[in-house]
Amino acid sequence: MVVYQARVGDGFREKGLKRTNSYFSTPKEAVTEALALKKKIDSLYKNEIKWDYSEEVTGPAEKMKILKGYLSGHEKSKAFYLQIISMKRQEEFSIVPPIKLKNISSDDEKMMTKVVKLFK
Repeated sequence: MVVYQARVGDGFREKGLKRTNSYFSTPKEAVTEALALKKKIDSLYKNEIKWDYSEEVTGPAEKMKILKGYLSGHEKSKAFYLQIISMKRQEEFSIVPPIKLKNISSDDEKMMTKVVKLFK
């Protein structure tokens, strides 16, 4: 069985952000979690990250970057990114529900649909 994990890469601080021990059974749950983490990092940077929905999804299914963003839209700065990681389930992995979002933008909804199709 495959499990998925959502991560956010903080280009400014050069470190990743994820919810500890958060593994999901479907790609859609992982993308939902990634969007919740995106909302968290957006609030940390006072919504100054400009997310580029026009870029292609990159990387293999094991480590797929699904969305990139740049602080104040400066593409020369280090990128922020949302990433879905897939791996074989192990005994110590516990499946958890994703953080529930109250609303999702249409751009985020389109991106979620595209990513879920890529995993099928």
